[in-house]
Amino acid sequence: MMIGNYYKNILKGGIMAEKLYEKDQYQDEFTANIIDITAKEGKYHVKLDKTYFYPKGGGQPSDQGKINGLDVEYVYKKDEDIFHVLDEKPSKVKDIKCNIDWQRRYDFMQQHTGQHLLSAVLKNDYDLNTVGFSLSASNLRIDLDKQLSCQQLKQIEEKTNQYIYKAIDIESLYPDQTTLGELNLRKEPAVDQNIRVIKIGNIDFSPCGGTHLKNTAELGMIKIIDVENYKGGLRLEFVCGKRALKDYDLKNEICLQLRDILSVPEQEILKEVKRHQKAINTHKDRISTLDKELMNYKAEALKKSADRVNGILIVKKLWTDLSYDNVQLVANILCNQANIICIFAHRQKETARLLIARSENIKAIDASEVINEPLRCIKGRGGGNKLNAQGGGNQIDKILDALNLAYQTVKEQL
Repeated sequence: MMIGNYYKNILKGGIMAEKLYEKDQYQDEFTANIIDITAKEGKYHVKLDKTYFYPKGGGQPSDQGKINGLDVEYVYKKDEDIFHVLDEKPSKVKDIKCNIDWQRRYDFMQQHTGQHLLSAVLKNDYDLNTVGFSLSASNLRIDLDKQLSCQQLKQIEEKTNQYIYKAIDIESLYPDQTTLGELNLRKEPAVDQNIRVIKIGNIDFSPCGGTHLKNTAELGMIKIIDVENYKGGLRLEFVCGKRALKDYDLKNEICLQLRDILSVPEQEILKEVKRHQKAINTHKDRISTLDKELMNYKAEALKKSADRVNGILIVKKLWTDLSYDNVQLVANILCNQANIICIFAHRQKETARLLIARSENIKAIDASEVINEPLRCIKGRGGGNKLNAQGGGNQIDKILDALNLAYQTVKEQL
């Protein structure tokens, strides 16, 4: 693309784009000039003479938005250059209107600032280090190097929210080396020059290139929503700002629906759910017992109609009305007795299954070998051992062919 001698001279002079996103994170519209366009794998990587678009880095995703009306998919930094990746090639290079997706930008500002504040409380009060940080459009979590009790986590959450309510100012500092050494940094800088420090009152001083709020009050609230042990420490998932409100709305709606379904006050929901769960488990146990009794009756009925070859009962059946678990149960009941071979097929929806099992005293039959050829009929795969083999495929219309082939093979080997 011809971008004119003026812009070529800018590039030759090595002038880098102004990274305005570090100075004003609240700017979502600006005008800039394109100084370079590089085509790569069907995408256009655009350099501007100045940008408010935040490039991916430090655990924070990049901004999205539009340049000259064209969608910016993502933004990245290479060396000191900022590239904006577009699907289409811009038709002009001067005085380009640029728009940042403000909802996305502000959401990330809330989440990232919330992470700084929470990590500061964890460090200051419990000497826990944040050793991992992940932020996406749907998830926010940190990894800690030690563990905490539930009570301690509640105290930390409460204190973090108290700092939010105090509306503490947040600043971006660019200290010289002397001043930097005097700051109580929560972590070491990732770079050794042009270090930017995010200051939250006197609570936290953290080197960071991300986008942040001006005041803790803009966080609204912070809520830890999940905790798990992770590599000897803890992994915390939490939400801030609008995400916290959205999370509350979802859970409140669930709570209200449960209240109406169970016909109990909200504070009684958990107790009522546990009562229902206990009743369900009792019924499940009873159903399981009845199931076993029924499968025993079915097994005895099958024995009466089975073929007998050289003193061995061959039980053959295509099942369509039982679950496959119950089919396996019938096979186990039968083959726990002597001198029985089960050849079962099972058809359900789009899946056909074949099962071959034998009593332990029948040495002439290797179920894992017998099943191979019949499985090819249903284009299936499987495995097992000499006593029990099974497999499944998607040629359900061929399941009877597979069943009959397995039966003939067993008969010939007895």
